[in-house]
Amino acid sequence: MHRPIVCALFFCTASLLAGDAREDWAAITALDVGPGLTQKHTAAEMYEQSLAHTAKQEKSLRAFLAAHSADTNAFEALLRLTRVLDLRADMKAEPQSPEVLGIFQKASQLATTTSRETELEFALVGRRMRKWRSTRPPVEERRALLDQARQFENAHPGERRIPSLLAEIASLFDFDPATKEALLLRAKKLTKDPDLTAQITDDLRRLAFLGKPLPLRFTALDGRRVDVKEWRGKVVGIVFFATWSLPSKTAILDLKRAIEAAGPGAELAAISLDAERDALDDFLRAKGITCPVTWDGKGWDGPLMRALGINSVPTTWLLDKNGILRSLDALEDPDGQIRKLLGGK
Repeated sequence: MHRPIVCALFFCTASLLAGDAREDWAAITALDVGPGLTQKHTAAEMYEQSLAHTAKQEKSLRAFLAAHSADTNAFEALLRLTRVLDLRADMKAEPQSPEVLGIFQKASQLATTTSRETELEFALVGRRMRKWRSTRPPVEERRALLDQARQFENAHPGERRIPSLLAEIASLFDFDPATKEALLLRAKKLTKDPDLTAQITDDLRRLAFLGKPLPLRFTALDGRRVDVKEWRGKVVGIVFFATWSLPSKTAILDLKRAIEAAGPGAELAAISLDAERDALDDFLRAKGITCPVTWDGKGWDGPLMRALGINSVPTTWLLDKNGILRSLDALEDPDGQIRKLLGGK
């Protein structure tokens, strides 16, 4: 989950569409900011409210298409519906709906202008990326996504969404730092969006730490003073997480398991972005997490977050036995990575 920039997948809802096409479309677009979630909601509340929101979106869009199939906004309504259905499937950990392909077919029949053709192509790239939102795509699929993004850029030079597309693709290339850096630098050169520029600057800051000793020191919740320099001779896993992020909770537990499986030659440290300490304490206690965890209640604006360029959770790193940052994605085959850093095969 990235540092909050309004997500394009959240569109407004309307309880009932009952008016002319203009009024009904205005009702659909009026709440594009989404379901109004904050970090103070529990993970369960966030899930239920988001799921309910997508259900309302679907109902509104289907009603609009049924009532106004010839309206000029019908094309965009179809593309929005594909995103809503994919988002819901992702949230429920279900396969993407086969109905979406039929919806894209209907949209292609309405793509009668150059601008609509561009929108359709971009939507298809986006759908391919959404397919892997909750799972780790194979390397060959990541490279295929990159090829598709480059084809889109070549076909539509100057298209305003190319920088964000390149930055998103770059997030899949932690295993290939040279490609990741090239994508980020190009996106930064092309974008005029200050929020995206700030995100890319963070991404490049993290990338710059790769292959260098990591200057990480903090005081843990239990009073322990942690300096990764004191763990020289051990592989160190580091996870930046928040209990309001379900993927974060999965990540810290997965990395904890891998570190423990490695034995005494590996250590784990965690940095929490939670706003409230009670939720954090409850989670750590419930999951038996005893590694040093630090928390300052400042979230994304905490000194460690800013110094290290952390702008999404979970973020998971691995340091080698010399304290050098060797991996920006510790969950890419964690057992294999840790074994290799310990000197095994």
